[in-house]
Amino acid sequence: MVHGRGLVYGVHVVKPGGKKVPDYDFAFDVVERCVEKGLLMFSPVGYATIKIAPPLIVSREQILEGCSVLEEAFREIVAERK
Repeated sequence: MVHGRGLVYGVHVVKPGGKKVPDYDFAFDVVERCVEKGLLMFSPVGYATIKIAPPLIVSREQILEGCSVLEEAFREIVAERK
């Protein structure tokens, strides 16, 4: 589930199964992988929420690059856990 306004968003990471149980370990691994790839992220906040808050001077290209890194990190962590 994703919530946000303007440039600040939160991605709530939950365990599979439809019960919306927060998955802090998965969220932490995604954030850690993003940082390894050069995308500065906050540690998961609250109940396994990945906070996205780019600087106000960010360009469209930088936002797209950040989204690509985030997507890549999610895909890699999912693949590693199969």
